[in-house]
Amino acid sequence: MSNIFSHSISPAFTKQSIRDYFVNPFFMGEDIRGAITVRTDIKGTELLNKISRPSFITKPKSTAGFTPAGTFALSTQSITVAPMAMEFEQNARAFWGSIVEQLLSTGYKEDDIERMKEPDIWNKIMLPIIAQAGQQDLIRQMFFGNTVQETLTSGIPNGTVDTNFSGYTGFMSHFINDVTAGTIPSAQHVVVASATAAVKAEKVLTYTAGTDTFLVLTINGVAYSQAYASSATVTCNNWLTTHKAAVEARGGAFSGVIVTNPSAGAIKVVSKFKGQDFTFTGAVTGSGSVAASGVVAATKQGALAANEADGTLEDMIDAARPEMFEFPLVFMVTRSMWRNLVHTIKAKTGDLPLTIMLNGLPVPSYEGYPVLVRPDWDTWIATYQNGIQPHRALFTTQQNLIFGTDGLMDTQDVESWYNPDLQMRRYRVQYKAATAYLHSELLMLAGFGD
Repeated sequence: MSNIFSHSISPAFTKQSIRDYFVNPFFMGEDIRGAITVRTDIKGTELLNKISRPSFITKPKSTAGFTPAGTFALSTQSITVAPMAMEFEQNARAFWGSIVEQLLSTGYKEDDIERMKEPDIWNKIMLPIIAQAGQQDLIRQMFFGNTVQETLTSGIPNGTVDTNFSGYTGFMSHFINDVTAGTIPSAQHVVVASATAAVKAEKVLTYTAGTDTFLVLTINGVAYSQAYASSATVTCNNWLTTHKAAVEARGGAFSGVIVTNPSAGAIKVVSKFKGQDFTFTGAVTGSGSVAASGVVAATKQGALAANEADGTLEDMIDAARPEMFEFPLVFMVTRSMWRNLVHTIKAKTGDLPLTIMLNGLPVPSYEGYPVLVRPDWDTWIATYQNGIQPHRALFTTQQNLIFGTDGLMDTQDVESWYNPDLQMRRYRVQYKAATAYLHSELLMLAGFGD
C-alpha cells in the first residue's frame, strides 16, 4: 500500500490548529499581505506545519485498476513563546510645581496618584506615550531579540547578558545563525559590498611555561582559567578543549569570536564577523609569560558602494527560488540600503521610486514589489550590534515569518494598582512571545554574512 500522505514527527502530537493544519496548508497559495504573520493563540510550544507540494502525480493510464502515485511531505518548525513583561510605576510627588500637579490633586494629598483618574491626564496623555514606546519595543525585540546578547562596552561585549534583548530569539538572530550554519543556503544570501572593505579582528597569545599553576586567558571581560599540565603545549590544548564551546557560544553571531590553537602553546582569537573587535589578554600564575602576536585590527563596513542597493535587490530577485513567485512578496531594507537605491534611481531618471499600495498605505516599490524601509534597523544595528553588517535586506512572504504570542496583548490585560505603602501607582503588562520562520526556501537575504 502506498500512502499519499506521510510524516515523521517527534513527539507524535503537540497542540495543533485544525484550520491551519488542513484548511490552509502553506503551499496552497492563500492570499498573503503585509510583512509578517501574527499568531495570538500560542500558549507554550506549538508545532508550525510545513506541507510540501506533491509533484509527478499524473501518470499514463495504460492498465486497468488503481495505481497510486505521489506523496506529501509534512515537517514542522516548533515555536516556544517566552514570558515578557512591561512594568512601571509613578508617584505624584514627581509632578510638584507643574500644571500636572494642579490637575492631579487639590493640594492636600500631594502623593495621591489615584487623583490622576479625575482629570484623566494619566490615561489620556501618559499611557498612550508608554503604549507607543511598548509597541516600538516589541518590534525591536521581534527583530533583534538574542537570548545570549551581551551588553557592550566601547562596542565590545563585557560578559553581562543584555536583558533588553535576551527574552527570546528575533528574526535577525534566526537569519544570521542559519546563514552561518548553512540551514539557509549560501545561494539565498547576497553579499553586500561597501566602499570600505570590512576586516575581521585577530590576535594570537603564545604561552611560555615556567614554574606555573594556572594559565588565565580573558576574552571580552570573562576570565577562563586552565591548570598547568606538563608543558605550554599541553596546557593550551587543555584550555581549548575546556573553554572553546563556552567562548564561541557567547554573545550570538554578531559579537562572537572563534578560538583555535594554531601552533604549539598558542591560542588564536578571530572575530566571527568582519568589523567586530574584541579584548583578549593573558596572565600566568607563576613564572611563565604570555606574548601577543598576529594582531589585526577590525575594520567596519563603510557606506555602500555606488549603486550597490540596486544591484543587491536585483540579485535577490534573480536568485530567488521559483516557488517564491507564487506568493505576494515584500522587501524589508535598512534605510542605508534605501537611500543608496534612491540615489541610483534619481541619477537615472530624476524621479523618486514608484509607490504601490500595501495594506491600504502607499509604500515605495522596486520592480513592482513593496519595499518596507526600516530606519529602526539602522538604529539598533548601530547602537546594539556595534554597527556590524549595517546594510541588510530581506525578501520573503508574509506568512513565512511568524510572530507568536499567547494573545494577552490588548488593553484589558493591563494591570493597575495603587501601593499605599510606597505611594505608587503601578502598571504591568504581561505576555509571551517568540518568532520563527517556516521555509528557508522562501527567503532571500542580503548583508547577513561576510
